[in-house]
Amino acid sequence: MNSSLIIGVDGGGTHSRLVAVLGDGTVLGAGNGEGLNYYAIGMASARTRLKQAVDKLLAKIGRTDYDGLSLGLAAQDFRADDATVASFAGDVFPPDKLLLDCDAYVALIGGLLGKPGVVVISGTGAIIIGLDENRKQHIIGGWGYKLDEPGGGYGLAIEGLKAALMSLEQIGPDTELGRCALDFFGVDDARGLINALYEEGRKPADIAKFARIVDQQAEAGDSVSKEIVSEQMTILARMTGKALERCPRHVCLYGGMFEHSGQIRRLFLQKLSSICTDVEVHEMELPPELGAVLMYMMERGTLNDEIIARMKHTWEHRTT
Repeated sequence: MNSSLIIGVDGGGTHSRLVAVLGDGTVLGAGNGEGLNYYAIGMASARTRLKQAVDKLLAKIGRTDYDGLSLGLAAQDFRADDATVASFAGDVFPPDKLLLDCDAYVALIGGLLGKPGVVVISGTGAIIIGLDENRKQHIIGGWGYKLDEPGGGYGLAIEGLKAALMSLEQIGPDTELGRCALDFFGVDDARGLINALYEEGRKPADIAKFARIVDQQAEAGDSVSKEIVSEQMTILARMTGKALERCPRHVCLYGGMFEHSGQIRRLFLQKLSSICTDVEVHEMELPPELGAVLMYMMERGTLNDEIIARMKHTWEHRTT
């Protein structure tokens, strides 16, 4: 048995997921941590958060060190260069053990086991990444919270809050979102809502949670909410369609918006089918954190079908 230890990390904007895997593909354990988007929280904070999560996972599996630490980060678009790796590592992580890439990329590798295709991620943010037949990456979206990127929880929440304020100030259509926004943030009126949104320490991930309310109101029949959700999924479908012009039409869906809302998943697929009629939608073969491990093994030329099979088996039968 190959006893070398690789830790794979899916470092999203809201939270991170970690997994510890032996070199032969045996999954030893999994863990969680806080978000690692260093553009939002700073490099030092991301490094501290990761160290805490890695130490906790190592203690859980009874190990004191690892041979490789492979990360998919929301802050990355492509493979990190040596300078970025060194900056991220600081004096905490050995740079020669680190591999940094995009969180969407490790989701794609895990979802389709490294095969060409497209993964659509709708979580706090939204991004589409594809791998063509020549193994070239194609990324669309992932604009970040400062641009209210469409298709994810933050974009959906912001559109809902704009509609809520317009309703409360009587310059837009009436919508239940006005009352819901006041309740959600615990304020009495529109001015209080504005102040709450700009309150010191209010993070994009906190605001993104209001997307659940917009989704719920849309399902309950609120016309403004329905229009917002429909428009957001229309844009996300267009972005996906553009990626599918360049990549094989194999698609995986990932992220909290798809996971927690059957309505959003169905609506997105309806919008996508009107653009691309021959798309094959696949369930994720392995989660992104294991995709990060696969990426590490692919980089070093150690991955084979036996390792993948063992990884899938031990992941499915792991003890929590």
